[in-house]
Amino acid sequence: MFLSSTASLAFHTKPACGGGYPEKWCNQPIDSVVDNWGMYNRECVSYTAWKVAASGRYMPYGFGDANNWPRAAQHADIAVDQTPKAGDVAIRRDHKFGHSMYVESVNNDGTINISQYNVDSSGGYDQDTIKPDGLLFIHF
Repeated sequence: MFLSSTASLAFHTKPACGGGYPEKWCNQPIDSVVDNWGMYNRECVSYTAWKVAASGRYMPYGFGDANNWPRAAQHADIAVDQTPKAGDVAIRRDHKFGHSMYVESVNNDGTINISQYNVDSSGGYDQDTIKPDGLLFIHF
């Protein structure tokens, strides 16, 4: 089937709502609403904070950008290390703000299945299987 260039672009756009993230945040323009943890909607940190809280675990308020999460977690006596477990928040600290991802599961080959928001600055939902190399894991 042939797709026009417009249809092709729409096909590759990541959905704004995904992973169960609440409609009150995902249906609004990115960075237009502050969530229950003091973070802007459709950002990676808002999604991962929601995932932690939705799983019944305590998610502290105001952790800020993903780069701040490991230090903030340690100050809140939450374990941080380089060993992934399902339910962890994975932190990539490779740019100014960093990036947070939710670890859905760990595979036998050592890769991890993650869900995330805003990986490409579009405010959309995405899933991926990645290597955990260089990531920090927060064990909420």
